[in-house]
Amino acid sequence: MVQLSSDWNNEAYVSLHLVQTMLEMAGLPRKSSYSHWIPEFKVKVPRLTANSPIVWTQKEVDFLVEDLSRYINFLIEIKTAKTRLDEAARTQLGTYLKYSHTRFGILIDPFSVEIYEYTQGSVTLKCKHNIENPEQVQPVANFVRNFLDTVKMRTIAIYTAKGGVGKTTLVVNIAYELAKMGNRVLVVDLDDQANASLSLGVNKADELDNATNLKEFVTILESFKERKELIEFLEYYSANLSYKECIQPSSLNKIISIANGTKGRIDVIPSSYKTTDSNILRLGAFSHKKLDNALWKSGLSNDYDYVVIDTPPSFTAVTQNGLIAAQYVIIPSQMEYLSVYAIRKPIKEAKEIQDNTNGTRGNILGIVPMMVENVKLHTTIKALVSKIFRDIPLLTEIKRATAVGQASHARQPLSLFAEQNKAASSVATQFSTLTEQIVKQIDHLERNSSK
Repeated sequence: MVQLSSDWNNEAYVSLHLVQTMLEMAGLPRKSSYSHWIPEFKVKVPRLTANSPIVWTQKEVDFLVEDLSRYINFLIEIKTAKTRLDEAARTQLGTYLKYSHTRFGILIDPFSVEIYEYTQGSVTLKCKHNIENPEQVQPVANFVRNFLDTVKMRTIAIYTAKGGVGKTTLVVNIAYELAKMGNRVLVVDLDDQANASLSLGVNKADELDNATNLKEFVTILESFKERKELIEFLEYYSANLSYKECIQPSSLNKIISIANGTKGRIDVIPSSYKTTDSNILRLGAFSHKKLDNALWKSGLSNDYDYVVIDTPPSFTAVTQNGLIAAQYVIIPSQMEYLSVYAIRKPIKEAKEIQDNTNGTRGNILGIVPMMVENVKLHTTIKALVSKIFRDIPLLTEIKRATAVGQASHARQPLSLFAEQNKAASSVATQFSTLTEQIVKQIDHLERNSSK
């Protein structure tokens, strides 16, 4: 270990020359569209006194860092070469994490970095890094950035400008395959037709199917009036509301747990006829960013690995919310002439968002050929798509199959439907392969972006 000058006994010096430099090198500038530093962040913590059971006092944490690109916030407490990290510092950080409702905290001095996680009432050391020389900051920045990449919540929007191409089928099956892998998946249904919500068993689908007359049907729809769903979630941080009140578990979760033996699950922020542009626009200024803000400020990144967003097949204020919240975009399209022309619009919109967010949103993973048949037209169109959009990959194609409609009617993902219907096995494998390809592609993009 190198001999340090007395400068490293000064907290301001450690902050400037190690911590702040580290954050910049880790890709988290002081103030940008995707990251903010809040120095001397204030946290109210309780203190017992002789005269009163509890007195709330205000403490200052050296930094709160808001990493909007990963939907992660974390605290930083700085120590010096003289004060060093010790049990008192660790206990103090745990208190700050608890009462600030922040998941992660970093303790750092010129010799080491420790990262802690606060969940379910306890603090756990996640990882640590020994600093050989605090004047060589890049290894420290790499360590912090690599950790943050392992705990980030990934957001994926499925978007097309043309209806009837199997968009919601793609949402439901990708969500199911991700959950089978052990991921915690949140589906955000932005489509007022609410097909994703129905397919995942959170919109009273069975009751609607069993309604025998118009009165019963209307009564079921009227029950949605009091339910907290997407619109309430978008404004939750301006109301006295927990985001969990807007989330419902999918009826598939028991099957996922029993059949696959994983901790994966699917939850849904459902939509209904209330999901309209007018209800979005009444939320006021920056209404097009409400979903992104709600996903970030709610802190639900503690609970989910992936968010899959089902968008309407037109560019509205609702759709714009989905695209601005999406780190990644997938574009489904049939291999027909008119569908190919409809690809241009979502590509243009996604790239504009990508340019305006320094690449933290709107990254197009690829085009998914849907309802593909072994005919000359589809082969020709696929070749045309590859030529026109040469910088965007064609992902695993989904063949046209009767089983897709049958599974959709049964409100089951293809992999589940195929367990009882062997004819569905082939197309179920295509959805599984596509999802694995998506995960690998995201991993590849994130590894490259961290270099």
